[in-house]
Amino acid sequence: MFLVEIILTIVAWKRGWKARALIPLAIAFSVGLIAGIIIGANGGTEAPAEIMIVDIGALIALIIMSIKKPTPKISQS
Repeated sequence: MFLVEIILTIVAWKRGWKARALIPLAIAFSVGLIAGIIIGANGGTEAPAEIMIVDIGALIALIIMSIKKPTPKISQS
């Protein structure tokens, strides 16, 4: 799954999202890391479904970003 997210991040970057393409991956990684630390500190061994939901949400966001180009900003003078 992580490899698919990396590929989709690269595709979204090339479609024009630039550094904003890294946000879904960073959020999913951060939530997973923090949840893993908390679960490990409490003696748990299984990851809850919430971590998978965040990962799937990041995957959906990256798919949308890979398909759709960002809208250009309109400058108002």
